[in-house]
Amino acid sequence: MPRYDFAPTRRRRSPLPMVLIILLILLVGFLVYSSTVDTEVPTQRVEQDVTNEVLAK
Repeated sequence: MPRYDFAPTRRRRSPLPMVLIILLILLVGFLVYSSTVDTEVPTQRVEQDVTNEVLAK
């Protein structure tokens, strides 16, 4: 005898929304981290000879 169940069957929710939320949180965290990292290179003194060899002759 077949069993008739009229109660609604519970469907599994898709994991896609949770994955997208996690990726969004990671992206925001990366942007905050990259904006706070000190990437400026200190300046260095460069000395170069600027004598004009053509006029020196």
